Amino acid sequence: MGTKGSVLVIDDDPDLCAALQAALQANGFTVRCAHQGSLGLEMMREAKPDLVFLDIIMRMPTEGVWVSEEIASDPQLRDVPVVMLTSIVDSEHAGDFPTDRPLRAHMFLDKPVPLSEVLEIAERFAGEPAGATQG
Repeated sequence: MGTKGSVLVIDDDPDLCAALQAALQANGFTVRCAHQGSLGLEMMREAKPDLVFLDIIMRMPTEGVWVSEEIASDPQLRDVPVVMLTSIVDSEHAGDFPTDRPLRAHMFLDKPVPLSEVLEIAERFAGEPAGATQG
C-alpha cells in the first residue's frame, strides 16, 4: 500500500543484489532481482517495473547491452528507465563495450555504486509511479 514504485535489479553479483534490494525496500520500493539477462527480461514481461538497474558484464562481457537492446525493441518495455551499472571500464572487457552505436540507457553508474546515489536515482525514476495503474 505504501510502496513507492517497483525496481528490478539485473546483476550476477548476489551481494550487490542483496544490498540494493535491502536499501531500496527500506525506502519503500518493491524490489526484485535477476541474476542473468534472460531471466530479467522474463521478469519484466511478467510484471513491468518502474525502473531497472542493469549490470553490463554478466555471463557474457556485454550481456547488459543485449538486455538493454531487447528492452528498447519491446513496445511493452521500451519506456522503462534503464540505469546501467558497470565496472567494464576497469576490466579486461573494456574493448568489448560497443562504441559504434547509441546504447539504450538513461544513466551509467560506475561500480561500486554508493547506495545514496542508487536511492536518489530510484526516487527520481520510480518514486512517483505515474501511470502505474494501467487498465
